[in-house]
Amino acid sequence: MLQYLPMTVSVLLLGGESTGKTSLATAVAEDQRARGRSVLVVSEALRDFVDSTGRTPHRDEQEAVWRSQCDSLTNALDTARAGGVDLVVCDPAPLMTAVYSIQYFADDSLLDPALAATESADLLIWCQPDLPWQPDGLHRDGPEARHATHELLSSLAVPQLDEQLLHIAAGSLQQRVTDVQAMIEMLLA
Repeated sequence: MLQYLPMTVSVLLLGGESTGKTSLATAVAEDQRARGRSVLVVSEALRDFVDSTGRTPHRDEQEAVWRSQCDSLTNALDTARAGGVDLVVCDPAPLMTAVYSIQYFADDSLLDPALAATESADLLIWCQPDLPWQPDGLHRDGPEARHATHELLSSLAVPQLDEQLLHIAAGSLQQRVTDVQAMIEMLLA
């Protein structure tokens, strides 16, 4: 007799600072839980680094931050698949560390492996910078940095991503949640 394993949908969030990634991840997780689904949210390794050290990473620390984000995502997916978890949301995709390495250090050494790491995703959600920018201490550099990140994503990363998996999240948080939920529902149906 064939036995089917429950499907785990993986959603990776892309976007610069203050583009609503964490708000979207939280809202999607809450909504899915309200629908009776189990959800794991992978938090940002960069945020954890800044919180624990009180500073942003140096160039030679970027790879470790990237690896930590990749490992957290891999562990969450392994746990989800072994335990029948319905949804894993990664806030953000490890690709963002590679983009920040280019932006702040002119170092593109993480880009190719980070792009390859997106291939296992079911959805790549690119959060647009159309929300008002909000300060967040050491975690954010300003609207100019958000714009620079968006431009790097647009020119270097997005053209290399699977168009079938990539979806743009724009508008209000509620509009973004509604759009992402519709995509998740199609995948889990």
